[in-house]
Amino acid sequence: MQPNEDVRQLLDHIADRNKRGRAARKAGESEVGIFFVYNGIVLTAGTPLSMAEQYSAYGPESFWKNLQRNGIVPPDVEYDEVPRGRVEYDISEKKFYVYADSCILKDRKALDEIDREFHLPSANTEAPERDPQYKCKECGD
Repeated sequence: MQPNEDVRQLLDHIADRNKRGRAARKAGESEVGIFFVYNGIVLTAGTPLSMAEQYSAYGPESFWKNLQRNGIVPPDVEYDEVPRGRVEYDISEKKFYVYADSCILKDRKALDEIDREFHLPSANTEAPERDPQYKCKECGD
């Protein structure tokens, strides 16, 4: 059974988006997205900046569930119990912003890994900031 034209167009669109995303990542293009730090490991879901308006990365809950399904994190730990944050880009200022909970902001190694994973340019990236919506179980901030 052949997929109908709508399904074929959707599959072609997804394949094209994935191809462009891989090319942008390979070229080291900066990304926006979300991240968790679980047991010292930085877990990211980013989208190349050139594709950010067309396609947004996972939301934190669905990204976490995907990590659980794949056995990367335990199934009994909720996403909002773990240190987390996001990388945003301000188009008018042409700057990247990193927002995270207090535990991550104290962890230079994790911050360096986030910079590398998202290919953040030091000249156009503001110092990481605490975001009150991120309050992990450990620090309780």
